[in-house]
Amino acid sequence: MVDPGAAAWTLGCLSAGRAKRMIDRRGFAGSVALGAVLASTRASAMTGFITPPDTVWTGGGVVGRAGGRLRYVTLGDKGTAPPLVLLHKLGGWVADWRDVAPALAKGRQVIAFDLPGHGASHWLGTPPAVQTVVETAGLLLGALQEMGLAQVDLAGTSLGGCVAVAMAAIAPERVRRLALPSCVLGPASTQEQVAAKEAGQASMFTPDGDPLPVDAEVARGVFGLINAERIGAEQNASRKQAGRWIRPHERGVAYTDFVSLMRRVSAPTLLLYGERDGFFLKYQAGAEAAFRDVRSIVMSGVSGFPVQDNPVDTARAIDRFLA
Repeated sequence: MVDPGAAAWTLGCLSAGRAKRMIDRRGFAGSVALGAVLASTRASAMTGFITPPDTVWTGGGVVGRAGGRLRYVTLGDKGTAPPLVLLHKLGGWVADWRDVAPALAKGRQVIAFDLPGHGASHWLGTPPAVQTVVETAGLLLGALQEMGLAQVDLAGTSLGGCVAVAMAAIAPERVRRLALPSCVLGPASTQEQVAAKEAGQASMFTPDGDPLPVDAEVARGVFGLINAERIGAEQNASRKQAGRWIRPHERGVAYTDFVSLMRRVSAPTLLLYGERDGFFLKYQAGAEAAFRDVRSIVMSGVSGFPVQDNPVDTARAIDRFLA
């Protein structure tokens, strides 16, 4: 089985200059301005994070949670529609969504989170062996409550989509609509199945669990990527940033029975897939059968990483659904 972590091909992190000027709602310095990570990314002396050369986000901050801090960024002004919360893929960070967010931030505010242990969301101590999806969903729901957001729309891809499903199942009154581009939504795996899968991932991780660079051609073949070289370089940067948090989150996804969670979701749900994809599409039929109120789209000429590889098509589909 192909590692869903191989779908963590993401972009950008902190812009030190803007981070100095931005203050979050609690008065701490907000590390917020994100953008594209290029092959020539450099480390920021102020933050220790990779600094991209350009940004799209206009605000943000951090929200303290037990054991750590969740970093978020924002774009657009608060409108009549609920805010749209964007959640990135496994091994990614908020800039996954940088090319999609501007089209969705019209008449509403867009908020993108770094998931625990990813990007600039810091957690204390050694990563756990398993970071459960429901645990991560609870952290985000708590953060949204603290930010005063009673109801939101959610869009998540890969790991972010899995967390979004859990959020909608746990707190249906908090989620108005749910958009899921390319997500692994299947039954729970056994410990034996997870161990066997990890044994086959020797080329992707060190024995200590640190991610190793992945050849872009692997993703081109499996996910049908159009911009494989660019996305591959960005993926290796974002995975390195997430480090030993990748496997705990991946195990959390594997051990989750998403069939049961999907059946509990009452929010209208959009499933998005790319016709070029050779991995996520196999979950389409099961997800269509499990959600109560679902529409499913396979986008022509689109890869398995639609948020990064095909942002125009992805933004258009999500915007129509939310409207």
